[in-house]
Amino acid sequence: MHSTNRSIRGTIVGSAIAALLFFTTACSGNSGNFGGIPLGGLIQCNPGAQVQLARPQNQTTASNVSSVEIVVNGNTNALATSPNSWSLQVQSNGSAQSIASTGLTAVADPTGYHPFQSDFFYSGSLNQTLPSGYTWTVSLVQGQTSYQSCSPMPVGSFST
Repeated sequence: MHSTNRSIRGTIVGSAIAALLFFTTACSGNSGNFGGIPLGGLIQCNPGAQVQLARPQNQTTASNVSSVEIVVNGNTNALATSPNSWSLQVQSNGSAQSIASTGLTAVADPTGYHPFQSDFFYSGSLNQTLPSGYTWTVSLVQGQTSYQSCSPMPVGSFST
């Protein structure tokens, strides 16, 4: 009877470890798509490519900001596949104020910031013009603003 209990315990522990390994493997890829697993923001949003703030350009001061644009390295990633399911979040340093953009759309920006060999631009509109006197951190978010499947991935910051 003792060996049966040990065998059952070993099977349960082994199953738990296998499930944990499967979960972390399924969610650790760089595709940005976590298979609909509700993670409650535990894993950072990652589209599977390098991303940087394009407009306003990172570490600059801008005025009349009512949209935000990012530049992504390549177009064979989760963001390129479904840009409208991604948005940008701007968070001010002076308050808990956080503003989410609309779903991202692909845009052309021939005169924009081109840090990568293969640049693709995505823009999201804000529901307001950002007030001046703040530093804003911009993050990439996947999913609905009321329920995010991953935690925001910072892509840059700027001041107003």
